[in-house]
Amino acid sequence: TVRADYFVGLAALSSAADAYRGASAEALADGGVTAAELQDLRGAHVVTREAYKRVEWLLTHRDESTVKSYLNGAPLPTVVPKVPEVVVVEPAGLQPLEELVYEEATLDSASAKTLGLLTEDLAVALRRTVKFQRAERLSHAQVWGAARYGLVRIFTMGVTGFDTPSSGRALPESATALAAIADGIEAYYGLLEAGSAPALAEQLRTSFAEGQTLLTAGDFDTFDRAEFYRKVVGPLYRQLYAAQRALGIETPAETEDRPTHQNYASQDLFADDFLNDFVFASQPAVDPLFSRKRDLGKRLFNEVKLSRTQNLSCASCHRAERAFTDGEAKSLGADRLPIRRNAPTLVGAVFAERYFADLREPALARQIRHVIQDEHEFDMDYLELIALLGADPSYRRDFDAAYAGVDSAYRLSAYSLGDALASYVRTLHSNSSPVDRYLRGETGALAPNVRRGMNLFMGKAVCATCHFAPTWSGLVPPYYRESESEVLGVPSVWPLPLGLEASAKTAYLDPDFGRIASGRPQDNAPFYAFSFKTPTVRNASLTAPYMHNGALGSLADVVEFYKLGGGAGIGMDIPHQTLPFDSLELDDGEVADLVAFMEALTDGG
Repeated sequence: TVRADYFVGLAALSSAADAYRGASAEALADGGVTAAELQDLRGAHVVTREAYKRVEWLLTHRDESTVKSYLNGAPLPTVVPKVPEVVVVEPAGLQPLEELVYEEATLDSASAKTLGLLTEDLAVALRRTVKFQRAERLSHAQVWGAARYGLVRIFTMGVTGFDTPSSGRALPESATALAAIADGIEAYYGLLEAGSAPALAEQLRTSFAEGQTLLTAGDFDTFDRAEFYRKVVGPLYRQLYAAQRALGIETPAETEDRPTHQNYASQDLFADDFLNDFVFASQPAVDPLFSRKRDLGKRLFNEVKLSRTQNLSCASCHRAERAFTDGEAKSLGADRLPIRRNAPTLVGAVFAERYFADLREPALARQIRHVIQDEHEFDMDYLELIALLGADPSYRRDFDAAYAGVDSAYRLSAYSLGDALASYVRTLHSNSSPVDRYLRGETGALAPNVRRGMNLFMGKAVCATCHFAPTWSGLVPPYYRESESEVLGVPSVWPLPLGLEASAKTAYLDPDFGRIASGRPQDNAPFYAFSFKTPTVRNASLTAPYMHNGALGSLADVVEFYKLGGGAGIGMDIPHQTLPFDSLELDDGEVADLVAFMEALTDGG
């Protein structure tokens, strides 16, 4: 039943894309696109996106790469990953089309030509996709996995307006996406009712219906996302898992060769076990020696012998009371002189595809190599360091105990040192903030200003389109396998000493080139200049000052900078800025509410 409905939906999507292409071809007949023609194109766009949202939950789960590359990827150029050169992939699909048809009153001939190419490519890609999907088998496990991941997508990307920034149709599209999942799961209600879990079928019906009520009655700016999570997303996430288990349908742990980044058995997006820290750390899920490795890593973390001057340890710049930051605008290196950037928080740092502000390192265990060998940081030779630690009998004992299964020649080595530190850093996460506890249903109320701030963060202020829940970082849902970077146009100093008008020149742009200078050949693309990893805002109340250069001293400064539209918004020439550079039009009360929400993301607070 689900398969048949899915193919009907795919056919409808392909037909809608063909009609969209036809409408654009007709509009292009005169060269440009008039306001009246653009209005018709918007209608075709809405029909196509609605058709897409009806199949998105299954299509994305079955063919994520095609969706990202051709159907509904972000409207920004990227590069082909894992290729040691710059191979640019231009944006394609519904999101760049939305920018074209919604952000201007008319289209000139160049934009009209782009519109024609995009609609043509979309129609062709969908024809191929339908053919490919028909040849692929659909399993019960795929259906239930798609439903659960689709629910995560609706909350983290749908109701935030991530892929509808111009049309303002985030809530109607989210309602369509949720209804599609509900229709797919409804096919299983008879099995639940005939089996041992009839109550689950009724609970699912109730939760899906409640979701439709909230989404269809809501307004984007006033929509209560905290209520939506507590009443709909959280309960549905648990109910779907319980129903899947009751039906005896396999989970990813039973069908996939490798563990997933998301812990499918977790019962809540805001639970501390929602993501598998061992996957991000590239370590085994079960290791009888893990506690020894973690304890050794903690000892090494506080060890000044790792630095040439023997007065600097990891803990010097990552202080626990500051959420493992140091409070410096730029951290102090081996000679107690400022280095290029400041120390990022290590709380939840494991949850990333790549590490450092420029995303240069893919392995948590290899992070320490950059620090040890950097002449401005630990400035230490590995052979000398290994000899120094090996001369200490207590370190010899600790390494021998933690790496008892490793050949004796490698028990104390660059490998084991990095692995031990990664084992410690991997454990530094805790979702125990007031926001987490409320969303999990452990507390009965959330302060009104925090609630308003959460809805601003996930709505009008568009923060959550880059800082995704539940990590509130650039780790992209719903599969949490990719870390994003952004070009913000961070200034060298703030507030700007001469005022906005006099300071609107590139001289005030921080000179750190960011990702384009990471040393990775595929990052040497012009749009990665001044691009930096999107960090978490968890525990942000403890981690001032902000940005890679510490230019912004308070959370209010951060909101003000974003509110003005980043570097481009204040007049600097930032050709590839990814932050929207128009004003967010937030009043003082809304700025205060946003700050209150971020402060409420403090663990244990």
